[in-house]
Amino acid sequence: MSTSCLYASDYGAPDPGFDPLAGGGALIRGFESHRAELAKAQNLGQLEAMKRQINRGEAVVWCDQGYGWVYDRHLDYLFEVLAVGVILPYFAMRLVQRFRPKPRAEAAEPVEGPS
Repeated sequence: MSTSCLYASDYGAPDPGFDPLAGGGALIRGFESHRAELAKAQNLGQLEAMKRQINRGEAVVWCDQGYGWVYDRHLDYLFEVLAVGVILPYFAMRLVQRFRPKPRAEAAEPVEGPS
């Protein structure tokens, strides 16, 4: 499941009179299984954005301004590349070194000095 951030400021100011569950839940019809999550919407724009996220199979994540990059899928790709390209080869090299047969010590021949 991928995730993308929603910014509350993109959907306008909170509407104190807005209740997504008003009118018997008419605004959330078809999304009853997500009732608790959709009830947190502060205006119609936020509610519609949340519905779009749910329709795409994405989690509804609200981001603080300036921190949306944390939830970006590209950052996940970076960590995956680091794991596969750096960390796994390092551990593989360590395992090979550990299980490599050690060279035998050969008997050293005496070295004759100058005559």
